[in-house]
Amino acid sequence: MDSRTPQQFDFLQDGGETGALIRSYDWSETSLGPIPSWPQSLKTTVALMLRSPVPMVLLWGPDGIMIYNDAYTVFAASRHPRLLGSKVLEGWAEVADFNANVMRVGMAGGTLSYRDQELTLYRKGVPERVWMNLDYSPVIDESGRPGGVLAVVVETSDRVKTEAALRDSETRLRGVLDGMGESLALLDKDFRIIDMNAEALRLEGRPRDEVIGKTHWEAHPDADPALGDMFRRAMATREPVNMRHRYVWPHGRVSWISMHAYPVGDGLAVFYGDITEQVESEERLRESEERLRLMADAVPQIIWITDAEGNAEFFNRQWFLYTGAVNGPTTAAQTALDFVHADDEAVTMQAYEEARRTGGVFEVEHRIRSKEGEYRWFLVRAEPYRDLRTGEIVRWFGVSIDIHGRRVAEEHQSLLINELNHRVKNTLATVQSVASQTLRNAESTDQAKEALEARLFALSRAHDVLTRENWEGADLYDIVEQAVAPYSSRGEDRLHLAGSRVRVPPRTALALAMALQELATNAVKYGALSNETGAIRIAWSVQATGSEPRLHLRWEERGGPAVRPPSRRGFGSRLIERSLSQDLGGTTRIEFPQTGVICTVDAPLA
Repeated sequence: MDSRTPQQFDFLQDGGETGALIRSYDWSETSLGPIPSWPQSLKTTVALMLRSPVPMVLLWGPDGIMIYNDAYTVFAASRHPRLLGSKVLEGWAEVADFNANVMRVGMAGGTLSYRDQELTLYRKGVPERVWMNLDYSPVIDESGRPGGVLAVVVETSDRVKTEAALRDSETRLRGVLDGMGESLALLDKDFRIIDMNAEALRLEGRPRDEVIGKTHWEAHPDADPALGDMFRRAMATREPVNMRHRYVWPHGRVSWISMHAYPVGDGLAVFYGDITEQVESEERLRESEERLRLMADAVPQIIWITDAEGNAEFFNRQWFLYTGAVNGPTTAAQTALDFVHADDEAVTMQAYEEARRTGGVFEVEHRIRSKEGEYRWFLVRAEPYRDLRTGEIVRWFGVSIDIHGRRVAEEHQSLLINELNHRVKNTLATVQSVASQTLRNAESTDQAKEALEARLFALSRAHDVLTRENWEGADLYDIVEQAVAPYSSRGEDRLHLAGSRVRVPPRTALALAMALQELATNAVKYGALSNETGAIRIAWSVQATGSEPRLHLRWEERGGPAVRPPSRRGFGSRLIERSLSQDLGGTTRIEFPQTGVICTVDAPLA
């Protein structure tokens, strides 16, 4: 014991800063009086209080004179040390009513306890809301009655504010989560559902207690097993996973659900939503696209679609069947470059760019290469499809129609017309020449008429043969047969034809028909057909000599009257020799042996 410290102050030892202040304080100015006069119960209580790490204050006597420890000075803040030795109702005037009740209850021997009691104090000169845990107990003095009230003061302001902030945060978070259009469920490490937002509960369609607190498998026993596997994978790898699945809810409703599971802490946050309408719309779209494809593939023409910039989006089956391509071209320009005839490429792209510039119909005729390497003509036509809101072109829908037959027919028709013009002119020239020569050499009008008709009929019959063959040529047998048919009588066998089926050009056919008619007319008048025993043999063959095949035809008369060479060449002979030689580009020779007329023709078949 320190000899310098009076024994009556021993209870203040180890009392810290506040203990020193208590010893130096002039208590005689208070109802407690000097320290040496304090009752032992007061000293004992003060000694206990000073050594406590918990904020404590003793309100002694009817006035509630305040004595406190070091821990309480932190709570008192700037009011320390003024509060020491003051009356509690005056020291904390802003909460005088509260403390008056404390004194009344405590001095009557009662206790009080408050948890997170909210008070407004002026500890730092400004009003401040604080929260405290307060416990008040009476202190019994030597008379056996309460001499004061001991208060344990623990400020909980930080915790209360933190919890309030947390509750506010949770409330806001709950508001955000419940306002989400997507469902959210929180699962712990055991896959137990610990919380769900409002949308998730709405989607569940059942009370909260039937889902919360249960594992995924307990709450959804009929769920796709792959969903549970997805949760396990997310939990094991701690990486997000996604899944779309068909689910039958406990109440029987069937839905398509899209799920995304994200690891959070040691559990999972599962976001999911009902995408039934989306899936059904996608299915309807797929069915619509499939119907469109089936319809497009059933069309015998090529159907195609590009976007506004000419990037290919669709080609039907006919394109691949015709071109043999495995993949469709990527752009209109590539189509023109890879498949359109080089002579048509520039015209095609010019027409396409013009249609894009003006927004009009794209139409062009061009040739497209087939898988065999051949080109066929197609009519290509496409119309723009516009956005209903903006009016801008977003796609081109086109069709490529095979018009090769029409184009060939048109070209052939044009060729035929030109050929017809040429043939008509030649025929008229021939008729004019025949008529002129016939009239000039005829001895009478009747003779002229007869010769002219015969020659024109021969020309007509040859024309008939050529017309049947579209003027592309004729079979030599048909020409010979038609030329001598008028001179063949039923039951007679006087005309003998011998030769193979040989195609001859139109010019050759006409020239031979006219020549054979002249020979047959002379045979009727003067030769083998002028009696009843004569016969004619017409034979021909084709010989491959030199660079091109040549036709050899021989007219030979037998059994007719004896023949004498004519004193002069008539029109018929000149027609045969000169016309055949000129028209056929070969040689023709008529001989007059006594046995019968012989005419030989040698001409190229080109």
